[in-house]
Amino acid sequence: MDWGVPTGRLVIRSEIDGQAAPVRMNVVDATGHPVIPEAGAVRSEGQHGRIFFYSDGEIELIAPAGTVTISAVQGFETAEHVVVAEVRAGDRNEATVSLERIWDASANGWYAGDNHFHLNYGGTYRLEPEDILPDLRGEGVDVAYPLLANLHNRFLQQGLWGWAYSDGPIIRFGQEVRSHFLGHLQLLGVEALFWPWVWGPGYQVYARDDRPNAMALRHAREQGGLGGYVHPVAINDPLTPETASSVPIGLVADAVLGEVDLIELGCLWTDEIGTGALWHQVLNLGIPLAASAGSDVMNNYYRTLAIGATRVYVKPAGDLTADSYLRALKEGRSFVSNGPLIEFQADGSEPGQALQANGSEANWTLSVHSPLPWDSVQIFVNGTAVQTLDGSPQAGSKRYQGRVDVPAGGWITARVLGANSGWPAMDSYLFAESSPVWFGQVGSTDPTAAREAARKLAMVLDASEQALREGYGETPIPNLLDHFARARSRLEAASGD
Repeated sequence: MDWGVPTGRLVIRSEIDGQAAPVRMNVVDATGHPVIPEAGAVRSEGQHGRIFFYSDGEIELIAPAGTVTISAVQGFETAEHVVVAEVRAGDRNEATVSLERIWDASANGWYAGDNHFHLNYGGTYRLEPEDILPDLRGEGVDVAYPLLANLHNRFLQQGLWGWAYSDGPIIRFGQEVRSHFLGHLQLLGVEALFWPWVWGPGYQVYARDDRPNAMALRHAREQGGLGGYVHPVAINDPLTPETASSVPIGLVADAVLGEVDLIELGCLWTDEIGTGALWHQVLNLGIPLAASAGSDVMNNYYRTLAIGATRVYVKPAGDLTADSYLRALKEGRSFVSNGPLIEFQADGSEPGQALQANGSEANWTLSVHSPLPWDSVQIFVNGTAVQTLDGSPQAGSKRYQGRVDVPAGGWITARVLGANSGWPAMDSYLFAESSPVWFGQVGSTDPTAAREAARKLAMVLDASEQALREGYGETPIPNLLDHFARARSRLEAASGD
């Protein structure tokens, strides 16, 4: 790069708690112009308009003489740290960025996973799987599931199917089945690809296929894997007659019939509060639908966000492996986050477990560890926010505790909300929510909550079936209509209607 002014070399070292560490980095000169490395991927994220790249702990840049501002962060466990360095023309200059860890998730048994992003998706770079190792390390992501996908007219990178990496971060390839009309799916932990990858109205070859998404979801289960819906709800409230059609057409029927393992509660392109509202109704039916998360980043684009910008943390039993990760994910031993990290318990039980209430009340505790300030904490019992508490005006850790009435059955979760005021966050607002702690046993229900949930989901199912019939038009679809009829029967039984 010809800066048009004298330049010098700048060696930047990054450390966390005094130890060399990989980081996400942004460097600008005195005019605000980005300073970038001579090799490796460089990206521009849209939420804050910043150019970023990764360093493994030491990186050398060429920069114009004068002051340079260095910003660095690692995942969600450190707040952003900023250093101003001086670059002397013709010299080799040095600077150190020293970050402090707010909370060490893995030291406490929690491991971060991004279950939905795409290695190559038609963008600027052509990446090999090893090329994302700096991203994963700089973001503190322990498990990564890049998904093979399609661009409607071609299936991408089938040659990478079965590729695996386990030396540090765990990388496994999954599949995104983009049945565009019924809703996009993710298949994790499977050995064989599902065919076809696409079908339904709008596609030239498979437009008339009478095929529910449940067929792809069963394909995953039959191989010991997990299947679920990705980026499902893009609005804040999908549970009104006016907004019910915003829910993917196949989701409610598949969830009510127990076909779905995962729902992507956190995703950059959808709304966590709206997805959470739908998820809560499924939980109220006693269906332990597990929360997942994925950034849905197309990693080979220049304009893209970071892997792990939305992620799920799981707490496996024993050592972290690809298998133990998926087991913990399915069991709901997890929380979803786009910034805040949380530790939630109710009467000593953690997410995915059940508490045995000894009375009419249960005690809960919540520790929030956040790299940014947050606005509020909410405690949900069977989908209702029974307590709302103030957040923190500064980054760091804060402990909460309280007590809730114990219903006949159901669940309790904790949620953190706030504004996205800067790095490391890249989503539209701060969000974290635990998976449920169940009352009595996993899958228990409160009759009143279950009836109300069944009626809300039946309304969404009606909107979905109307769209289904309109989309297929005169094409006979007995399999799909039977699938929806069975789901409706279950909802009618649960609602008492």
